[in-house]
Amino acid sequence: MASTPTALADVVSRWREPATRAVSRLIPGGVLWYVETADPVFALTFDDGPDPATTPRLLEVLARHRARATFFLLGERVEAYPRLVAAITAAGHEIANHLMRDERSALIPDARFRLDLARTTELLAPYGPVRWFRPGSGVFTPRMLRTAAEQNLRAVLGTLVAANKGGPADERIAKSLLPGVRPGSILVLHEGGPQRQGVADTTDELLTALPPLRAVTVSDLVARSRT
Repeated sequence: MASTPTALADVVSRWREPATRAVSRLIPGGVLWYVETADPVFALTFDDGPDPATTPRLLEVLARHRARATFFLLGERVEAYPRLVAAITAAGHEIANHLMRDERSALIPDARFRLDLARTTELLAPYGPVRWFRPGSGVFTPRMLRTAAEQNLRAVLGTLVAANKGGPADERIAKSLLPGVRPGSILVLHEGGPQRQGVADTTDELLTALPPLRAVTVSDLVARSRT
């Protein structure tokens, strides 16, 4: 019997996460892609906030599910929406560095990358400790990792990535991700701007379907590492 498109999609989803783990072992540099753990937890992360169109409702969803997350925030939006940053940390979530703007970090000149990384940490520091950074578009270079290490930051990517874009495909994001989430996964979602308001519904759907797996911060996940 021929496989249906849905069945094929489920197979792809189930193998996407372990495939990313396998590939990441071949890439040097100490980038965090996942964590080996026996605990029933995964890290939930959000890029590109804070934003009044998405962050408040996301916080409501996370609170309802008693979930924790790491928010990789843009420096220019931290400056624009300080109350939202305060709300994120007040709710028990972790903040991390996503540089100043929503752009490809690998294309930024070395000097500006260094300054933008430091400036974003400086903006975040009043709200809590900053241990992690995520390069824009998920692309990094050795010099970026060296600069981050000099600033006591470690790069975090992820094993599963999705972005709400405001179209019909948004309704299928959670279903496509669910088969691949397992203990130690790092899940990357995107907020920021009216076109991404659906991220709250995506998150709600994921957290409703995932128990007994529980969403935690990146730091909590690392603390549960078996290695």
